[in-house]
Amino acid sequence: MPDSNAVPFIGLALTAAGLAFGLFQYRMNSEEGRRARRRERAIMAVKQLKEFYGDGNVRFCMELLDHSRSRLDGFGDVSVFDLRSALAKHWINSSEEFKDDATKKGPFTPRDRAIRSAFDDFLIQLETIEHLIVQGVIDSGGFGELFSYWLMLLGEIAKRDDKIAHLPDDARRALWAYIRVYQFNAVVKLFARYGRAAPVGIDDRFVERTTSKIPLEQSFDG
Repeated sequence: MPDSNAVPFIGLALTAAGLAFGLFQYRMNSEEGRRARRRERAIMAVKQLKEFYGDGNVRFCMELLDHSRSRLDGFGDVSVFDLRSALAKHWINSSEEFKDDATKKGPFTPRDRAIRSAFDDFLIQLETIEHLIVQGVIDSGGFGELFSYWLMLLGEIAKRDDKIAHLPDDARRALWAYIRVYQFNAVVKLFARYGRAAPVGIDDRFVERTTSKIPLEQSFDG
C-alpha cells in the first residue's frame, strides 16, 4: 500500500503530465490548423489566379493592351485607337466650363459598350486580387513578381528605367482616367502597392513614358 503522503505527489505528477500532454496536443493542433489555413489560402489563391487568367474578357483586355489589337466576340478587331472614346466618361457635365464637351458628347455604340463591359470585368478581377492580398490569401510579393510585366506596362506611374513601354501613353491615360472616374479604387491600391499608381484620391499624377514617345497613330507600324 503506498504511503498516504505520496498520494498528493502522485496526483500532482498526473496533473502535470496531463497538462503537458494537453499543451502538446494544443501545439500540434495549432500547427495543424496553421498548415490547414495555409493550404486553404494557397488553394484559394490558385483558384482566383486561374479564374483571372482564364476569363475571356481578361484575355481580351490583356491582349489588346499588350499587342495593341485584339478580337472582341461579335465586334471584330479592336485596337488601342478605340480606348479613348470607348472608355470615356459616360455622363455629360453641363457646367459652363465643360459646355463644349457636352455639345460634342454622343451616345456610346454597342461596340463601345462591349469594350467597356470587358474592361469592367478585367478591373473587377484585379480588385478581387487586391482584396485577397489584404486578407492574406494571396502573397503580395509573389503576385508582384508574377504580375511585374503588367505593372510596368499598365502602371499610371511610368519610371525612367522601364524596359516595357510599348503601350502608347494615350491608351494608358484613357485606361487610368476610366479607373479613376469609375472608382475602381482597389485597382488603384493594387498598383499603388507596387509604386505604380498614386494613392486613392490623388489624381493628375499620370507619368508619361520617357523611353517611348511613339504616337498612338504610329503604334502599329512595323
